[in-house]
Amino acid sequence: MPAHRVAKTFPCCIFPAVRLLCVLSALFPALLPWTSALEAQVLPPAAALPADAFQRSVRHAGVIFDGTVTAIQCEFGKGKVPLSYRISFQVKQGVRGVRSASTYTIREWAGLWAPRQPPRYHIGERALLFLYPPSRSGLTSTVGGRSGKLAVVADAVHGTTQVSLPLDWIVSLGQPPPAASLQSARNSASAKPSPTRVPVAWLIQRITQAPAPSGGE
Repeated sequence: MPAHRVAKTFPCCIFPAVRLLCVLSALFPALLPWTSALEAQVLPPAAALPADAFQRSVRHAGVIFDGTVTAIQCEFGKGKVPLSYRISFQVKQGVRGVRSASTYTIREWAGLWAPRQPPRYHIGERALLFLYPPSRSGLTSTVGGRSGKLAVVADAVHGTTQVSLPLDWIVSLGQPPPAASLQSARNSASAKPSPTRVPVAWLIQRITQAPAPSGGE
């Protein structure tokens, strides 16, 4: 092939590839958050999770109950600086340290309520709480951070009340007995139960069967 024809053909071949590389270079940074989000959704293998997470939470909790938030009040110090938050609950079922059908109020250090983050509680929210025994100043918090506050939801399809479990608790607890699954299947054959949700009554039964907290903890 004559040299002048090679010179004319070469730019025509190389320019589309260059344009493609430029497009990929521009898109790649935008894809990073998407790929990171996908990686975050990948569940770790069961062997990598602590096998006693549920038992440790029960052992360290001084107060355990299923309740609904009825009031939230911020307590201020000098200069109107938030010091703590008072959160009141209507207790549906007390498991440890509180009676059923009572009103119970906890106090949390305001530092746990990070600015520009969603509130730790909101009125009307229902949760199964695992709380440390109150300190001398009356402050407490959920055992294990977010793991100590389990969302309670009403399952209208199955007519039950369920609680969402932390992933590492499933290693300790397993799944409810087959009878619960069979009942769900009878109520709705097309429904697919979530592997991280279990009946509240079943979880409370497991809590009461767990070893009581020792005096040294």
